[in-house]
Amino acid sequence: MPQADDGDPDALDVTRRGARHLAFGHGIHHCLGAPLARLEARVALHTLLTRVPALELAVPAASLEWFPAGMVRGVVALPVRYRTTVA
Repeated sequence: MPQADDGDPDALDVTRRGARHLAFGHGIHHCLGAPLARLEARVALHTLLTRVPALELAVPAASLEWFPAGMVRGVVALPVRYRTTVA
């Protein structure tokens, strides 16, 4: 990946290339907003799954592709389907 152009690091440049995504970081550089972001995700997922009980995986769970990362665990894609009637 090319390195970011640090000629003007304080300027917002949406076309800047090469900036690496740090997510929440770790250690001393851990994001202060991480607990809020996690709470928001928990509330959003709870609300979605409570209000849309017919939401289900569209593929077998064993076929999900996981990110090959050591610190973060997540799926590459999460195909779901919505049934209009609950069994």
